[in-house]
Amino acid sequence: MNETRTAQVDDNNADTEARTRFNRFVATIRDQGFDAAILDSADSLKYLTGYSATAVMYQCVIVTSDGDAYGIVREIDAPVFEAVSWITNFVTYVDWDDPVDLVVHSLRNLGLEASTVGQEFGANFLTVRDYSRIREALPTARFSDLGDIVIEMRAIKSEAEIELHRRAGAIADLAMAATVDALAVGVSDFELVATGYQAALQAGADNNAPRLVLLGMGSRSTHFHAGVTGGRLEAGQPVHIELLPQVNGYSSRLMRPAVYGPVPGNLQTTFDRLVEIQDRQFEQLRPGAVAKDVDRVGRNALIDSRLRDVVPNNTGYGLGLISAPKPGDFNHLFTPGSEWELKENMVFHMYLSASGISVSETVRITSEGYEPLTRTNRTFLTKGD
Repeated sequence: MNETRTAQVDDNNADTEARTRFNRFVATIRDQGFDAAILDSADSLKYLTGYSATAVMYQCVIVTSDGDAYGIVREIDAPVFEAVSWITNFVTYVDWDDPVDLVVHSLRNLGLEASTVGQEFGANFLTVRDYSRIREALPTARFSDLGDIVIEMRAIKSEAEIELHRRAGAIADLAMAATVDALAVGVSDFELVATGYQAALQAGADNNAPRLVLLGMGSRSTHFHAGVTGGRLEAGQPVHIELLPQVNGYSSRLMRPAVYGPVPGNLQTTFDRLVEIQDRQFEQLRPGAVAKDVDRVGRNALIDSRLRDVVPNNTGYGLGLISAPKPGDFNHLFTPGSEWELKENMVFHMYLSASGISVSETVRITSEGYEPLTRTNRTFLTKGD
């Protein structure tokens, strides 16, 4: 049987930043004519309430336009919800209950069965089946998409969020150095990934998504997102290393190529050209710049220099608070059709690649340009003679 619970929260320890964000969210939905909203995206829940729900079973928070918040939480997760969220009113369910039935019941109890309710249609946790069931159970309610309300709020980082990105960037630098230091003829890619993980976790990384280290050796250096195979390193083989550490959910990322022994001339030439092109992109990073214009600088130069015949991917994407299963903020991409403008305190992972060689940085947009949040030397990293 479900029972409504009231958590005892010490206001002095509440997440005041999340509460401030929540109040802004409430004002926005009220201005847009919503009587209530259902938050079920893990990113939105963490950002606005402090609680990061798992993807195992459906959980959400119902928000009313007068600022009340009511959680629907899996019983086993209730202690975490009480510990990290400022929300005091919530109901729990055991694993053989149906959380969607509980959502419907809660909306009725809150007097919202004939109201205008916003939902996160883009959330990974709201399935078509569950959305249909909620609508069918409340035929007089009007359900609409919340759109990009939370997405746009999350795009501009507070100083506290920027500091978390800086800490994650420092961890990425440290783990990169440790991984390169582990390069040796005969070392396996398993060992290199383990070294990166150990260094990052010991330094404070707390990843919940995605993987923390991505690595490819030799011909697999072109495989950005492939898994390791147990292959062993040979002298002169390029190694693609990408670090993706998080601190309290905020990710900074870093890509570099590495090699044991001298860098082959053709690989050094490719890397130097990539750095030159990306530096030209970085000169465009400032508030008011249009994303497609920044992208064009890198994309056209890659093709004009014949480093790439075609560039099917973006050349940068938004970072911030990340929860499983999403690996990044793909609402703000640098592509040929991106019309959105850069704003101060946005954070991006900018990257370029060619022939298995990659370079990337995590950057923050400042009032006059950008701040690099990863600071590993922009060189082809080496170990050995």
